[in-house]
Amino acid sequence: MNNVNVNVLLNLALSGDNSDLATADLGTAKDSVSLSRGETYAHGSGSGQCDVIYHDILPVTTADKIDFNGVVLKDAYGVGLAMTKIKTLFIKNLTGGSLEISNDGANIFPMFKASTDTLILPNNSQLFTTWPGAGLTIGAATGKLEFVHAVGGAQNIEIIAAGVR
Repeated sequence: MNNVNVNVLLNLALSGDNSDLATADLGTAKDSVSLSRGETYAHGSGSGQCDVIYHDILPVTTADKIDFNGVVLKDAYGVGLAMTKIKTLFIKNLTGGSLEISNDGANIFPMFKASTDTLILPNNSQLFTTWPGAGLTIGAATGKLEFVHAVGGAQNIEIIAAGVR
Protein backbone atom coordinates (compact mmCIF):
# COMPACT_ATOMS: atom_id res chain seq x y z
CA MET A 1 0.00 0.00 0.00
CA ASN A 2 2.65 2.49 -0.98
CA ASN A 3 0.10 4.63 -2.86
CA VAL A 4 -1.82 5.67 0.25
CA ASN A 5 -2.29 9.41 0.50
CA VAL A 6 -4.00 10.70 3.61
CA ASN A 7 -5.11 14.29 3.92
CA VAL A 8 -7.55 14.67 6.78
CA LEU A 9 -9.63 17.74 7.46
CA LEU A 10 -12.15 17.36 10.25
CA ASN A 11 -14.06 20.55 10.90
CA LEU A 12 -16.55 21.75 13.45
CA ALA A 13 -18.50 24.79 12.26
CA LEU A 14 -20.83 26.86 14.44
CA SER A 15 -22.49 30.19 13.73
CA GLY A 16 -25.43 32.10 15.09
CA ASP A 17 -26.82 35.41 16.26
CA ASN A 18 -28.31 36.28 19.60
CA SER A 19 -30.37 39.49 19.48
CA ASP A 20 -32.12 41.03 22.44
CA LEU A 21 -34.06 44.24 22.86
CA ALA A 22 -32.73 46.25 25.76
CA THR A 23 -35.77 47.58 27.59
CA ALA A 24 -33.95 50.38 29.37
CA ASP A 25 -33.08 52.35 26.25
CA LEU A 26 -34.95 50.40 23.56
CA GLY A 27 -31.65 49.67 21.82
CA THR A 28 -30.88 46.29 20.28
CA ALA A 29 -27.87 44.30 21.40
CA LYS A 30 -26.50 41.74 19.00
CA ASP A 31 -24.04 39.03 19.94
CA SER A 32 -22.71 37.15 16.91
CA VAL A 33 -20.49 34.09 16.89
CA SER A 34 -18.79 32.30 14.04
CA LEU A 35 -16.50 29.42 14.87
CA SER A 36 -14.56 26.98 12.74
CA ARG A 37 -12.05 24.60 14.29
CA GLY A 38 -10.29 21.53 12.97
CA GLU A 39 -7.01 19.84 12.19
CA THR A 40 -5.37 19.21 8.84
CA TYR A 41 -2.81 16.43 8.47
CA ALA A 42 -0.44 15.81 5.60
CA HIS A 43 0.56 12.30 4.59
CA GLY A 44 3.39 10.83 6.63
CA SER A 45 4.37 9.70 10.10
CA GLY A 46 5.87 12.86 11.60
CA SER A 47 4.48 15.81 13.49
CA GLY A 48 1.26 17.10 11.91
CA GLN A 49 1.03 14.02 9.66
CA CYS A 50 -0.91 10.75 9.55
CA ASP A 51 -0.80 7.72 7.29
CA VAL A 52 -3.90 5.74 8.23
CA ILE A 53 -7.61 6.34 8.75
CA TYR A 54 -9.99 3.90 10.37
CA HIS A 55 -13.75 4.38 10.07
CA ASP A 56 -16.63 2.06 10.75
CA ILE A 57 -19.90 1.58 12.56
CA LEU A 58 -19.18 -1.20 15.03
CA PRO A 59 -21.63 -3.34 16.95
CA VAL A 60 -20.63 -3.51 20.62
CA THR A 61 -22.09 -5.87 23.18
CA THR A 62 -22.76 -4.68 26.71
CA ALA A 63 -18.98 -4.47 27.36
CA ASP A 64 -16.44 -4.48 24.49
CA LYS A 65 -12.81 -3.45 24.30
CA ILE A 66 -11.42 -1.92 21.12
CA ASP A 67 -7.66 -2.10 20.64
CA PHE A 68 -6.23 0.69 18.47
CA ASN A 69 -2.79 -0.97 18.39
CA GLY A 70 -3.94 -4.50 17.60
CA VAL A 71 -4.96 -5.95 14.28
CA VAL A 72 -8.68 -6.22 15.12
CA LEU A 73 -9.56 -2.92 13.43
CA LYS A 74 -9.21 -3.25 9.67
CA ASP A 75 -8.85 -0.67 6.91
CA ALA A 76 -10.93 -0.61 3.72
CA TYR A 77 -8.70 -3.34 2.22
CA GLY A 78 -9.09 -5.74 5.17
CA VAL A 79 -5.59 -5.07 6.48
CA GLY A 80 -5.29 -4.98 10.28
CA LEU A 81 -4.39 -1.59 11.70
CA ALA A 82 -1.87 -1.26 14.46
CA MET A 83 -1.73 2.45 15.19
CA THR A 84 1.31 3.56 17.16
CA LYS A 85 -0.09 7.10 17.40
CA ILE A 86 -3.59 8.55 17.25
CA LYS A 87 -3.96 12.10 15.95
CA THR A 88 -7.77 12.40 15.80
CA LEU A 89 -10.56 10.37 17.41
CA PHE A 90 -14.30 10.68 16.77
CA ILE A 91 -16.89 8.51 18.55
CA LYS A 92 -20.67 8.69 18.09
CA ASN A 93 -23.05 6.79 20.36
CA LEU A 94 -25.75 5.02 18.32
CA THR A 95 -26.75 2.52 21.05
CA GLY A 96 -30.15 3.99 21.95
CA GLY A 97 -28.98 4.62 25.52
CA SER A 98 -25.97 5.92 27.40
CA LEU A 99 -22.50 4.72 26.38
CA GLU A 100 -19.79 4.53 29.02
CA ILE A 101 -16.23 4.92 27.69
CA SER A 102 -13.18 4.06 29.79
CA ASN A 103 -9.59 2.91 29.60
CA ASP A 104 -8.91 -0.78 29.66
CA GLY A 105 -6.47 -0.87 32.55
CA ALA A 106 -3.62 1.38 31.38
CA ASN A 107 -4.39 5.10 31.50
CA ILE A 108 -3.15 6.17 28.08
CA PHE A 109 -6.06 8.32 26.96
CA PRO A 110 -5.51 11.73 28.60
CA MET A 111 -9.22 12.56 28.64
CA PHE A 112 -9.26 10.36 31.76
CA LYS A 113 -7.41 11.42 34.92
CA ALA A 114 -7.16 7.88 36.26
CA SER A 115 -7.39 4.43 34.70
CA THR A 116 -10.76 3.87 36.43
CA ASP A 117 -12.39 7.11 35.19
CA THR A 118 -15.26 6.96 32.70
CA LEU A 119 -16.93 9.27 30.22
CA ILE A 120 -20.69 9.00 29.71
CA LEU A 121 -21.84 9.72 26.16
CA PRO A 122 -25.67 10.02 25.91
CA ASN A 123 -27.45 8.52 22.90
CA ASN A 124 -26.62 10.27 19.60
CA SER A 125 -23.88 12.30 21.33
CA GLN A 126 -20.45 12.67 19.78
CA LEU A 127 -16.92 12.92 21.10
CA PHE A 128 -14.28 14.57 18.93
CA THR A 129 -10.74 15.06 20.19
CA THR A 130 -7.35 15.63 18.63
CA TRP A 131 -3.74 15.21 19.64
CA PRO A 132 -2.02 17.43 17.05
CA GLY A 133 1.70 17.47 16.48
CA ALA A 134 3.33 14.20 17.50
CA GLY A 135 0.01 12.57 18.47
CA LEU A 136 -0.99 10.27 21.32
CA THR A 137 1.37 7.30 21.63
CA ILE A 138 -0.45 3.96 21.66
CA GLY A 139 1.52 1.04 23.06
CA ALA A 140 1.01 -2.60 22.16
CA ALA A 141 -1.66 -4.13 24.43
CA THR A 142 -2.31 -0.77 26.17
CA GLY A 143 -4.18 1.12 23.44
CA LYS A 144 -7.66 -0.09 24.36
CA LEU A 145 -10.86 1.75 25.10
CA GLU A 146 -13.72 -0.09 26.77
CA PHE A 147 -17.30 0.63 25.71
CA VAL A 148 -20.16 -0.32 28.05
CA HIS A 149 -23.89 0.15 27.53
CA ALA A 150 -26.97 -1.17 29.30
CA VAL A 151 -29.34 -1.30 26.32
CA GLY A 152 -28.87 -5.04 25.83
CA GLY A 153 -27.58 -7.01 22.86
CA ALA A 154 -25.19 -5.63 20.27
CA GLN A 155 -25.63 -1.90 19.65
CA ASN A 156 -23.73 0.37 17.27
CA ILE A 157 -21.08 3.02 17.77
CA GLU A 158 -19.37 5.00 15.02
CA ILE A 159 -15.60 5.41 15.23
CA ILE A 160 -13.25 7.45 13.06
CA ALA A 161 -9.57 7.50 13.97
CA ALA A 162 -6.67 9.03 12.09
CA GLY A 163 -3.14 8.17 13.09
CA VAL A 164 0.21 6.61 12.32
CA ARG A 165 1.03 2.92 11.89
